[in-house]
Amino acid sequence: MTAPVVFDVSYVPDPPVVTVRATGLTDTALTVEVTGLDLRKVTFKPKTALAAVLSDLVNSLAEAAPAIVRQKTADLSPDIPLGEPIGCSIPAGGSAVRIRLASPELSAHGDMLMISGTADVS
Repeated sequence: MTAPVVFDVSYVPDPPVVTVRATGLTDTALTVEVTGLDLRKVTFKPKTALAAVLSDLVNSLAEAAPAIVRQKTADLSPDIPLGEPIGCSIPAGGSAVRIRLASPELSAHGDMLMISGTADVS
């Protein structure tokens, strides 16, 4: 039988804050660039006896975690799937009018992301 090694993990700040900039948009995905990560500390609090024995070693290793995570996430540009194209359906009589955003473009309105384009009605 093996002894469990269980820790509670906490972060400073909690939760860590990831800053992104929208860089592209298609019908099915928003592309973002990671521009910052606020993660200053990771702490492992032991929950079992064996975890308590390993706690000092694990927390010594955890001191390097924020820098490693920031390095690995810097300049990532993941696509965030939208699930379906931007648009809606409006019931009209016995059918539906589908409005879809064609030629989507990204811009800003103050400090908010704005998506604009032309309406494609079918």
